[in-house]
Amino acid sequence: MTGKIWLQLIGIFCSLKDSSLEETGVLDCLDKEPDYRYLVYAGEFVYLQCSPSKLLIKAEKNTVEWFIQKPDRSLKEVKRRNDLIIHDNGALQISTLERNHSGTYLCRMKNLCRKMIVRVEGKENCSTYGPKSFFFRITEAPTTLSCPSLSCQGDIKRNVTWYRNETFANVTSKNRFSVKINNNDIQFSELFTEDVGIYTCDYVFHDSSEEEWIMRATIQVSVDIPDTEEPPKILSSSNGTEIPAELGKPTELKCRIHFGYERYFNPVIKWTVLHPEVKVEHSGGRNLCLNNTSGLTGYECLFTIKLDKVTKNDLLTIFQCYAQNSVGNVTTTFKLSKKESDVVFLIYILSASVALLLVTLICAGTVYVYWVEIVLLYRHYLSKDETIGDNKDFDAFISYATQTSEYGEEITDNFCNNYEDERFATQLLPSVLEDNYNYKLCILERDILPGGAYVEDIAKIIKRSRRAIFILSQRYITGPRLFELQAAITCSLEEQDSLKLILIKLKPFKEPESLPHIVKKALRALPTVSWKGDLNSKPAHTSKFWKRIRYYMPVKKCKENVRI
Repeated sequence: MTGKIWLQLIGIFCSLKDSSLEETGVLDCLDKEPDYRYLVYAGEFVYLQCSPSKLLIKAEKNTVEWFIQKPDRSLKEVKRRNDLIIHDNGALQISTLERNHSGTYLCRMKNLCRKMIVRVEGKENCSTYGPKSFFFRITEAPTTLSCPSLSCQGDIKRNVTWYRNETFANVTSKNRFSVKINNNDIQFSELFTEDVGIYTCDYVFHDSSEEEWIMRATIQVSVDIPDTEEPPKILSSSNGTEIPAELGKPTELKCRIHFGYERYFNPVIKWTVLHPEVKVEHSGGRNLCLNNTSGLTGYECLFTIKLDKVTKNDLLTIFQCYAQNSVGNVTTTFKLSKKESDVVFLIYILSASVALLLVTLICAGTVYVYWVEIVLLYRHYLSKDETIGDNKDFDAFISYATQTSEYGEEITDNFCNNYEDERFATQLLPSVLEDNYNYKLCILERDILPGGAYVEDIAKIIKRSRRAIFILSQRYITGPRLFELQAAITCSLEEQDSLKLILIKLKPFKEPESLPHIVKKALRALPTVSWKGDLNSKPAHTSKFWKRIRYYMPVKKCKENVRI
């Protein structure tokens, strides 16, 4: 009774398994024509892809299934074992091909089913089969890689397609400028450690029955550099170094060593403690060896021993660091010196640091406060006259609100305010800048003859000037002379560093809503100097206001020395 039950269960399991295969659509592939026919040689390493790489990239992990067709047309699912491996991207890897690997393979991915025939032949049929692995040194570039099976099908010219690793990525790409395909061969102009891997080459040929086959072969490429020809080097500390240590306190002795590159890196590092009466070797301690950033020029090792408590006997001891590679060895020695805790010295260091900080802050504050004076002093004694040879006629163009408008209409309101603007521009500015500092100002009513196209003349005069000074007030901002500021802004953008604008805020003013955007932007960006003096008193040309005006003016030598 029990045997019958087991037979029924086995039958149910087999029927469920067969129905599962039918649901996946794998059984439908048995009667279809093969999608691919591969010819490979025994003893090789090969990858089989289930689908073109574009589809494989979109596939989720563990969604690809592989099956092998048995002689009785039943299907056996491929499970992971030593010689058969299914990668996450769906590729089937056969590590070492044997004749019993010949047969029909089916794979399923989502709703896609592929059928392929694999035929494994012995290499006795191709005596010219190339090597299946290469080991290149970095110094051997440029290097050429040829498809090993290309000569097995005669001298007929084939079109070879190359892939790299199980992802079946194209060998050449925009990011790999050192790799090119030339006459079916891979050419490396430079070799890098990233070039290692399995390279697969495919080409199509027809057998005697005119069936189309894909000849597939693989090459294992390894890249390395020559082993070092030099012994290790001690990076720190140098031979005979004395390391300060406090009695009764723990301390560490560190030996930093550089080893040249070796493919089979097996260093020997040890400490030797030479007491007055005994010699002790320590191969313990902490040893940390790391590759450098490129991974090819060697290793840097830090070997450390720790003394839990420094004793007087340790001060008489010589510590020796020994390093050895396959080429030779190197040794360096250390000694401990007594370190006294010096509180007074610490106080001196702290006091000097505080004093230095205070001096630095005072100097920085002085420079910040007297920056304008420092610059003027430097200009007076060291700078060259920048007005020589610049083909400019005036040092500064003066723009201000006049008593009358540009069209001869008398202005009656705020007459005193307008008159103050004109007094500042035509009397005070020349009395300081021209009489004391040899600057040549351009005042329209004084220096330019009337007549002509006024707007065009203003632009030309501004371009003939090194600076443009604007006396700002409520009357100026809302008056017709504002167009001179607009013209100067346009000229400064065209002239770039040749023309600079200076704003003098004579009195507070309110910006009208109709003010052009370019003027609003200039009022916030251009240097502005506020006037707080009295027009009725004698001007002090050495005041801070006039120093700032001179700071923005061009460097020009005075006829005689003046006070800074």
